[in-house]
Amino acid sequence: MSSWLVRIAHANGEKVQSFCHHEFGQKHQIWNRDIDRLAPDWLLTKLCEKTATPIERVRQTTLKRYEGILFDHTALSGVEKWITPLRIYHRTRKSHGLQFCPECLKEGNEPYFRTQWRIAFHTFCPKHNVMMHDRCPCCGEPVVFQRIELGKGNEETACDKPLSTCFNCGFDLADSKPEKAIFWNNDTSARWGQLLSGIQENKLTRYQSEQLAVLHQFVKLLCSKVVSEKLFDFMESKFRMVLERPNFGLRHFEANDIIRRFGIIQCAWWLLSEWPNNLKGAWLDGAVRYNHLLKDFDGMPDWYLREVGNMNINYKRREMLKTLLMNTNTSEKK
Repeated sequence: MSSWLVRIAHANGEKVQSFCHHEFGQKHQIWNRDIDRLAPDWLLTKLCEKTATPIERVRQTTLKRYEGILFDHTALSGVEKWITPLRIYHRTRKSHGLQFCPECLKEGNEPYFRTQWRIAFHTFCPKHNVMMHDRCPCCGEPVVFQRIELGKGNEETACDKPLSTCFNCGFDLADSKPEKAIFWNNDTSARWGQLLSGIQENKLTRYQSEQLAVLHQFVKLLCSKVVSEKLFDFMESKFRMVLERPNFGLRHFEANDIIRRFGIIQCAWWLLSEWPNNLKGAWLDGAVRYNHLLKDFDGMPDWYLREVGNMNINYKRREMLKTLLMNTNTSEKK
């Protein structure tokens, strides 16, 4: 919605703030909130009336379109499940929550920002197979396209500038260098892309919805100070590579930058792959505990609960299973 609203203002030859004051009245504050996530009903209604667009179509321009797909109910405060936070403070943004694909911005006559680019799971563009960006490559500032015109007189507005212009330094974000997305394996790439397509088209199968729920449980564990260190150590020893750790100064997976989220999700995909062998291996090694796998996980799938339920055994029996598995693997190698 935010991208659409700015383009409407510029199409009418007005600055965003002036346009909003004229059309919605000065008593209404719009840009002091995340309108893509928390658009008030009066704004939806006004846009419906002013643009002759059906109300459901207007609502589809907001993140509410993902209610029941990525999250159950819109949270009025805090971080929404699978949605990147903007951390708006006095109309400025304290986090890099709006992502973009430079190749997508080049397409069409006018660049615009897609609603799906706020999905924390959307760390690469499945269309161009390149990494998403979450900041200006020149100055490092977040994307705040409604501020392109601020500080400029009437003789210089942002109406003639593309929405892809960095508000801070003026760099065209569409010219950001594309970087190929590198996956651990082709299976991860394919399944990840299929999930993104299913989310966008609202055509997720039941199993894909359950996969998404389990993946979120895993990324929460991977971002937990209590659990993650052993999990990352286990995977690093298995893959013989150094993995990007989450920023533990942030409470939520969704608040991490793109590079960290991309790596964390790949780890989560690995735990879900070859089900349940990879997760079982991490559990047998002591990298994750039974109670952590169930903690705060509402509505977990039956197939997940069934396998994790088998892990509810004492330490001695777990060590016996670990030894048995090691002996089996040794015999197979011979």
